[in-house]
Formats: sequence, structure tokens, C-alpha cells
Amino acid sequence: MKYGKTIVCFANSRKTSGRCIAGKEWHAGTSGEWVRPVSTRASHEISEEERRYEDGRDPQLLDIVLVPCESAQPLPHQRENHVIDPGFYWASQGTLAWKDISAWLDQPNTLWGTGQGSYAGLNNRVDIGHEDGSSLCLIAVERLRLLVGRKAPEYPDSKRGVRGEFSYRGTAYRMDVTDPAIERKYLGQVDGQYDIAKPVLCVSLGDPFQGYFYKLIAGVLHVERFK
Repeated sequence: MKYGKTIVCFANSRKTSGRCIAGKEWHAGTSGEWVRPVSTRASHEISEEERRYEDGRDPQLLDIVLVPCESAQPLPHQRENHVIDPGFYWASQGTLAWKDISAWLDQPNTLWGTGQGSYAGLNNRVDIGHEDGSSLCLIAVERLRLLVGRKAPEYPDSKRGVRGEFSYRGTAYRMDVTDPAIERKYLGQVDGQYDIAKPVLCVSLGDPFQGYFYKLIAGVLHVERFK
């Protein structure tokens, strides 16, 4: 491999036929820049085979992971992207303790601005052309309310999904959850609302879609998940 990026994994998120992995660089215990490993596919997702450890395990949230890379591939809306070298296994380097996560948080004033919302969302998208190059944030919130059910109840053939509502610095947001562990858990329950207290959220800006970049809750981290 040409070089490696050692990151703390804050997202192992559903994307197309694979996953979107993202984390912050690990520098001997201190936080560095965001890194998103990507493939050479058009939609950049990482396959199961590409992201696995040599023992077959999949990277988990808070894992410290050495990712073999070939080249940086910054995009206008995702400057954090690095193309992986698929000829090498990823390597586990330990785990970040939940109690230490506060040192890794971001403190943006907003999540890529406000005022743009989709039919079922709230402040959940950015006009193409208004991106700033960053596409990942790790924030702590008081409460995440999960909305389980059809996003468009008036259309009976619409699929069930999981959305998340939260407030950050006085602004309300509602966006899709793409954390597969959270999706599996809550889609297995009846439609309704479910609260998670004091989570840390990895929020991501997705690829362009019909004139917008959509904001997604790519990782939901909370104390019960790491006991």
C-alpha cells in the first residue's frame, strides 16, 4: 500500500450495496482530521470484503483501524475522501473508550446551515453549490428521538424507515438514520417514537441527489451500546 490512515471509526453506515466508513485520524490518542475511506465505484461505497479485518470481522464503532490507502480523492462536498487499496486487509489497532469520546467532538455553529428541508425532513439538506467541502461532524446532543414508520403515511406502498429528530444549538433537525445497527433494532419494533438520551451523533453529508446534498445520521453512539 502507498500509505495508511489510522482512524477511530465513528460511522459504518449503510450505503448503496455496501457501507460508508468514516472516522477521525488517531495520533497517539489525540484527534486528527476526518477521513472517509472510499472505493473507486461511482457511489464510493466500501464492500464487505474490502473493509474486513484478516480474521473476518467488520470494523465496529469506536474501533481504531488502520486503513490501507492509494490516494486522496477530495470532492467539492467531501474533502475527506481517500481511495482504499483493496489488496490489503484493514487492521484493528484497539478501541477508543466511550469515556474519552468528548475530546473527539466537533463544535460547529450549525450542521451545514439551516433553512432547507425535504418533505419528511427538517434542516436536512444543502443546495448543490452551497457546500463548504466538509461532510462529517461528531456532535453530542441531549436527546435523539427516533421516528419509526413510513415517511409518507399517505402512500401505503412506501417503505418503513428510521428518522432521527434532535436539537443542536437551538436548531431542530430531522434526517434519515443510516446506522444499520440502529435501523435493525428499531425496524424490529412497532411504528412509533423512541428516545435515546445523551447520544453522540456522526452526521454526514451524502452524495448529490436531485439538486441537493442530504444530511444523514450515519452513526448513533451512546453509552449502552458500549457496555
